[in-house]
Amino acid sequence: MDCKNIRKASLPGFSLIEISIVLLIIGIIAGATLKGKDMINTAKLKSVATDMQVLQLAFQEYGNLYNTLPGDDKSASAKFPGAANGDGDGKFSEEDAGKVFSHLFRAGLIESETFKVPKISGKYELIVENNVLKLKLSKAGAAFLTGKQIIALIAKCHEILGNEDIIETDPSELSQDASQKYIVKVKIY
Repeated sequence: MDCKNIRKASLPGFSLIEISIVLLIIGIIAGATLKGKDMINTAKLKSVATDMQVLQLAFQEYGNLYNTLPGDDKSASAKFPGAANGDGDGKFSEEDAGKVFSHLFRAGLIESETFKVPKISGKYELIVENNVLKLKLSKAGAAFLTGKQIIALIAKCHEILGNEDIIETDPSELSQDASQKYIVKVKIY
């Protein structure tokens, strides 16, 4: 048999160049997806910092308009039918904190009696710790933000509010452990 007459059978398949192009395209798509998720998370954190600014400004505006603190306003029912009065002592109790959103809403300074739903998830609530009114961000009362998110949120608050010292975390020490979760508290008054 003559070897010259044997034809090599061509096997179907992809060349190395074709495989490389496909892998490159997959890599670009995966990279864009990861970057897109990071950009969305950053936007959500910026939204939380903006919510904090909105609340602080509404709080100050209420004080300027009515010469009293929202939630502590002892004549709120006279100003806003259906509103509950505060005790007017110039200090915040848990009971006063529960009236702040209602007073701000009825004064037309925020959009809802429950303030807002955070874009990052969780829930905002007002608490009083050591006679300081704070906005707490948690999920079903539990911690849910990562250390990386907290650091980014502090940076956004510094950028928007100009003061990162108003932010507290629970637990207070930031950890590099990715499984550690945090609750955020922001000083309002």
